[in-house]
Order: sequence, then structure tokens, then C-alpha cells
Amino acid sequence: MAVNPANPPRPALQATDKNSFAYITAKKRWPEILEKVIDDIYKTTNSLGSLEVDKIQEGKRIADSLTELKYQIQQKRPLIPIDTSGAPDIGTYNYVLNTYFNGENWYSATWLFAECYLYRRIHSTLAETRYWRSYDPYFRQKEDSFRASFATIIEIAKRIDELISVPNMNADNRDRETDGIVFHELAQISLWGNATDLSMLTNLSFDEVKELQSSGTKHMEESEKNILVNDLAKVWEWILKCHNARIDLILDNAGFELYGDLVFADWIVQSGYAREVHLHAKPIPWFVSDTTRRDFDWLFQTLQSDDFFSFTSELEKLSLKKLASRWQSYIVNSQWIFTEDYFWTSPYSYWHLAEQAPDLYADLCKSQLVIFKGDLNYRKLVYDCKWETTVPFKEAIGPLTSLKGAPPILTMRTGKSDLFVGLEKGVEEKLNTVDEGWMYSGKYAVIQFSERT
Repeated sequence: MAVNPANPPRPALQATDKNSFAYITAKKRWPEILEKVIDDIYKTTNSLGSLEVDKIQEGKRIADSLTELKYQIQQKRPLIPIDTSGAPDIGTYNYVLNTYFNGENWYSATWLFAECYLYRRIHSTLAETRYWRSYDPYFRQKEDSFRASFATIIEIAKRIDELISVPNMNADNRDRETDGIVFHELAQISLWGNATDLSMLTNLSFDEVKELQSSGTKHMEESEKNILVNDLAKVWEWILKCHNARIDLILDNAGFELYGDLVFADWIVQSGYAREVHLHAKPIPWFVSDTTRRDFDWLFQTLQSDDFFSFTSELEKLSLKKLASRWQSYIVNSQWIFTEDYFWTSPYSYWHLAEQAPDLYADLCKSQLVIFKGDLNYRKLVYDCKWETTVPFKEAIGPLTSLKGAPPILTMRTGKSDLFVGLEKGVEEKLNTVDEGWMYSGKYAVIQFSERT
């Protein structure tokens, strides 16, 4: 039988399995996420003036619709077609629903489809309104989380300033050994930024978020022990062979993780190892903290603001402004190219990238390295199913290895789902004795690389 959304290469992860993180997600996390969105809508409506009656009333109707959506999940109601006129991806969602999940409910459908469908339903509820169609119900959470990250943000800004201020030699004449050490450091900052995923941290205080972030920078050596597969050395050798490469970053979370990603992209362009970096974001608010164009632009504005980090020194503010100014020059000079595509918010695994988004796939094939950040991208790369943990990464990504001309792929991900591949024999058994929920705790990570075939 052909591989399709209802029939992955191994049994699908589903919330019907009460021992799975998919079950915890459907039972607990999804209702909590919806509660936060509803609360956000009410906070915004309560802040509106008396002259905005129509927007207030519309906001209340949105909150009612989302409350009903939460009830449907809790009651395990069947999934229904999405009714949104004009959106370019609704036909895809309804086709997949009607073809593969007709009559299925929030638990019996595959976890990957049900979770993507949930966030698409939330967005549709807003998109069909007059006053709220461009509203991001997660933005307040992203903003607060980034504010809580100030100490680590400044620490990293100082570090990249030191690295960039070193005389910029031609890439052919650089100290490769020193650059390799810097590459490993900045790649790990980018990796561990993924630990602070707001869709996972529904009950974490911002002090705890801050501690998570600092663990990725101040305690790098300790954190590196939790990288279960680390192909950074192979990736560095690949970059050295490519010369003046195009690198693509399939972004994950906004805020602190995006900041770490851009610091990494900054150094690799400034040092001459990449001529351009393509930054791929989501076209709509997604999985609470995923990066959109608004998040990207807001990050630049915030780094240049005197008010957002008002408690920082003038020297620290200058460091952040200098950083943002250099990044803007990359955009102007097309060294950084920002792009978005609805395939990234589709319900399809990346096994279907070439057939579902042929133009996007053809463009990615021009890249010397495509980096997929985060847990959702990992789930989609390996089809979100019950792989044996020892199955090689190259096997688990299927066509993205086997198709002629497929680009080199790197995944950098902290584990937030019961899904790992490419581990050495015995690793799973050892970790099971230490931490029953190690797969989705966010404490363990993989950096896995597949070269061009």
C-alpha cells in the first residue's frame, strides 16, 4: 500500500495510544493552548474603546467559536471540513480530510494531521472576520517570552560582536580550526533555542523559560552531552567543501530561537562561508510560536528600540542596534532572503514535498545545505510515525534522500514528541531507565545530516 497521510511508513502516532505524548497533547495541551488563545482574545476586547463595538462583538463570537472547538476536542467529535473562502490551502486540508480521515475524530486521526488541522481551524476562525483577520492570538505570548530572554540575548549579542569584529579575511585564508569551534558554538545556540517552544511551555513561568535559554549558552558543554546524535563535524566539513554556499533555514520558533538562528546566519555570511541565506517562515500564525513575517520584522524593530529593553545600558542597546542594522543590510543586499510558503503549514509530511510543492522543492534543490529547525519540522521529515529509534536518519526521510538531486539536509531539533531515529543501539533502553518522558522533555536533542545523493 502506498505511503500517504493515513498510512505512513510505520504505524502512525495517534492520540488513541494512552501511553503516548500524542494522547497527552490531545487530552491536556490542546485545551490549554485554546484556553490561552481565548484569554488573549478577551484581553484584547477588554482593551478596546467604546467606539469599537463591532470589533468587541466580533471578538466575543471568536471566543465562543474557540470554546466550541475546545469542546469538540474534549468530546472526541469527528473532524469536519474547514469552511474558509479564498484561502489557498483550504482545498488541500479538505482533500486530505475527506480522502484519508473521513469520519475520524481528534484522537483517531493521525497526530500530525489532527494537530495541523487544529491550528488551521484556529486561524480560519479569525480569518473569516472583518476586524480580526490579521490578528495573531499568540503574539502576546511571543512578546512576553522574548522580553524574559533579555539577559541571554545581550550575552549572545556581545559574543557575536566579538566574533564579527575580528578582521574579516577572505574565506580561503581563514583559520579553519578556530572557525570550526565558532561554528559549533553558534550552531548549538541555534539548537538549544528550540527548547523554548511556547506550544510546549503552557504552564512554565518566564523565569523557568529564562533558565532553559541560559542552559543553551552558559552551560554549553553540559548541554552537549544531551545531543544524542551530533553530526556537526560532518556538516562543517561539508560547508568547507561547498565554498560560498547558499544555505536555507526552515525556521521554527520566533523570538529567542529566531534570534539565535539569525546570529548563526550572521556569522556564516560575515565569515564568507555562505554567500546567501534563505529564511523560510510560516505564512500564518502557527503552533503558537512559529515564525511569521510579522515576527521577523518585529524582532528587528525590537532590537533597535530604546523602550523594549529599557533596563539595559546604553552600551548594550548600542550593541543590539548594531546587530539589527547589519542584519537589515543583509536583507537589502539579498544576502538574506526571506520567504514563506503554505506548504510549511500544510498537513503533509515532507516526504510529499516534491509532489505537493514542486516549485519550492526545485528551489531548495539549488541549495548547498537545507537546515530544518525544530520538532514539527523533524516530525514532518520522518513522517511522524513509530520508527524504531535505530533506523538510520537517511532511511526515515525517504524521498528527501532517494530522489535524484535532493538537497543536503540537516535537522537541528530538541525532542518534544515520542519520535527519534538514528540513535545507536541501546540508547533508547538506557534513557528509558533514567527518564520515562525523555523523548518529549526537550532535554535531549539530535543534529542529523544527510548529504546530497
